Amino acid sequence: MGFPNYRRFWIGGVLTNNGRWVQYVTTYFIVYRITGSAAWVGMAGFSTFIPVLLMNPLAGYVSDHFDRRRVLLAINSLCSLLAAAMALTWAAGGRNVGIWMLLLLVGGFVYGVQLPTWQSFVAECVPREHLRNAITMNSIQFNAARTFGPALGGLLIGTLGPGWALTLTAVLYGPVLVALLRIDPATLYRPQRSAGADGRGRSAVVSDYRESIRYVMNEPGIRAAIITVALISTAGQPIVQQIVVFAEEVFEVSPFWFGILGSAQGMGALVAAPLVAGELSQLRRSRVQLVATSGYGLAIVMFALAPSFWVGFGALALIGAMHLASATNLNSTVQLQVVDELRGRVMAIYLMGVLGLSPFANLLMGWLISILGPRPVVAGSGLIVVAGGLVLQLTGQYARLDRD
Repeated sequence: MGFPNYRRFWIGGVLTNNGRWVQYVTTYFIVYRITGSAAWVGMAGFSTFIPVLLMNPLAGYVSDHFDRRRVLLAINSLCSLLAAAMALTWAAGGRNVGIWMLLLLVGGFVYGVQLPTWQSFVAECVPREHLRNAITMNSIQFNAARTFGPALGGLLIGTLGPGWALTLTAVLYGPVLVALLRIDPATLYRPQRSAGADGRGRSAVVSDYRESIRYVMNEPGIRAAIITVALISTAGQPIVQQIVVFAEEVFEVSPFWFGILGSAQGMGALVAAPLVAGELSQLRRSRVQLVATSGYGLAIVMFALAPSFWVGFGALALIGAMHLASATNLNSTVQLQVVDELRGRVMAIYLMGVLGLSPFANLLMGWLISILGPRPVVAGSGLIVVAGGLVLQLTGQYARLDRD
């Protein structure tokens, strides 16, 4: 945090990402209240994340060929306007689920451009020798938002209503915009632009994307990181959207306690943050990943079988701790192994691993829960994560994470 640009961006990110989590829990709550269906909650997750997948080639191109600071200013401004539009829609009596699916789709397209740009901009705020610590702190701020944001969203939903929760989201995009405006571009640690980055020599989106795919295929460590994160995001991450179903149908609690339950993952990550930033950062990344993936899957099973609200809360907290360890570990692997001129495009491919199959997994999980119930479906997902992690260990994929 000794670098002013990074400090400003980090503080702005904490506040803004709190707003984003308020928006997530509010929109999923709205969809569930309108439809009463876990399948529609899964559809909401699909509508949120399928645009991110579709935008992947363009997002990487934008990140590598345009000023990242200006891109983030534009994108976060659009996100604020979209949150305001959601608040107005609710206030105007918009209770048609199709309208909300459309709003989530639009938000997904906007957010799809932001993700790789945000991750790549972190590398511009600090010297390379401090990059791993910056990545860890970036992961911590995302998870800090996961702690407070859902709880705040649940409190606002239960007291003032979803409209005010979405209004706050629109306001909370302001801090990161202020932070970006205060950053002096001349003091950023920017790599040399590639020859095709500007003017008439600008390379095409498709050819750039093909180049980055070839690069990833020839880098075993980056490839292993993408395979690992794809496993976790496909089998594990969809439970985030289904927490509202556990709150309403399994634990039968109020909207406020739904928000508290949604904050459990972030709280667990915050508790684990000193360990992740300290002792774990000194260990081989392969060992950290084996523990994180196995622990992630077992915690999902624990949540699925939780006999009470607080046992479920503890299981989600453990998921958050394992998520922080895994996300920081895999993100560090990619950021430390990639060459600067391909950073944005490779981060876009990595984020496709994070979100690539997640929209379809959300649909499948929502559909299965509507038929079989939440407990067996979520428990099965956890067992898939554990089994997948063991396969990756036995086939030597994790060992490739240690290469720099």
